[in-house]
Amino acid sequence: MYRKYYNVSLTGNVQDIGFRKFIENTANSYHVTGYVFNDQNGSVKMLCAGQVELLNTFFDAVQTRPPQGIRIEKFIKTEIPIPKDFDLNVPNKFLKLATDELADIGRKLDTGVELLKTLPQIEESVGRLPEIKTGINTLNLNFEDFRTDQREHNKRMEEQNKQLTQILQKLAEK
Repeated sequence: MYRKYYNVSLTGNVQDIGFRKFIENTANSYHVTGYVFNDQNGSVKMLCAGQVELLNTFFDAVQTRPPQGIRIEKFIKTEIPIPKDFDLNVPNKFLKLATDELADIGRKLDTGVELLKTLPQIEESVGRLPEIKTGINTLNLNFEDFRTDQREHNKRMEEQNKQLTQILQKLAEK
């Protein structure tokens, strides 16, 4: 069967969150071949090859069922016009390519530094846990007092209901 080739570019929140692995697994499950990589401009790029129906199903899956946290702003696919008897020597399996290691590592380190900046806020929140626990314990004690009062009230109401029933029975007998 005739294979088609596409260049695909995806922009949005698409790097450093496992999107390439999702694309690799999804492509292989649809028998789409090619490769995916992170571009330095923040996009994810693919070269895809396969039967048209399988490619369209794969493209739909990537756009409509990405993992949580991934936000695709643009999905641009461009068909590469190749004569039927020509092969681009695309790998037999869809692969996730390693990109510029230094750029990827630098970007990931920058993200880590930003996350580390939130530690004082987390530490402050954790430091307040004893206060929160004290508040919850106080609420629990108040609730127990309320339950005890409510049980006593319910017993009194039962006694009054019995008395009213007896009065109504005596009135009915007359």
